[in-house]
Amino acid sequence: MSTSTRIYDLTLPIAHGMDAFPGEPTATFTRFSTIEDGGIEMWAVGLFSQLGTHVDAPRHFLADAATVESLDLSACIGPATVLDVPDDRDVSRADVLARAEQIRDTGRLLLRSGWSRRYGSSGFWAGFPEIGPDIADVLVDLGVRFLGIDTPTPSVAHLHDVHRRLLGAGTVIAECLTGLEQLSTTTYLVCLPLPLVGLDGAPARIVAIEPAPRLPENPL
Repeated sequence: MSTSTRIYDLTLPIAHGMDAFPGEPTATFTRFSTIEDGGIEMWAVGLFSQLGTHVDAPRHFLADAATVESLDLSACIGPATVLDVPDDRDVSRADVLARAEQIRDTGRLLLRSGWSRRYGSSGFWAGFPEIGPDIADVLVDLGVRFLGIDTPTPSVAHLHDVHRRLLGAGTVIAECLTGLEQLSTTTYLVCLPLPLVGLDGAPARIVAIEPAPRLPENPL
């Protein structure tokens, strides 16, 4: 990696007992062996398919649809538009259409509301800005292949409808991103979900790569 680039990690760290969506399992780390006992430290890791920063595959809401290991990674890697949306209301058509040309050009969209700052509190899991079915249709019409959000899910009020419209159109959905405030309005996205065979989704490591800020010239 060139010294003229900077990598921004957009992933919630995975920790034993981490905060998870109410009613869903958290991560579990169980020691398998230790250096003191056998010269090797190893752990058994228990993960939930929808834990932390993760990707939804079509199988999440569509029977007999594609599972996470078969997702097209070309949708998950490449230029992305970063769109600022308010954190006190749902995403509107005007929000999206204001950047329609850029969204169509990149085919990847990160919605930045700043909601991830609430992670770790009960307030993170409710009251966040949502995407309605009409907005899902706009995103599909704009050719969005990848949608990343800093909230727990695109919609609660229209949970099934919104997911089915996006996933049915082949849009990869990544939820619970963090650190989007660091990014420029256009960034280079790398999202690599774990290839968990046959599953509806998987935790993912998601980063953005941008040119590093130029240092001021030494006047001396």
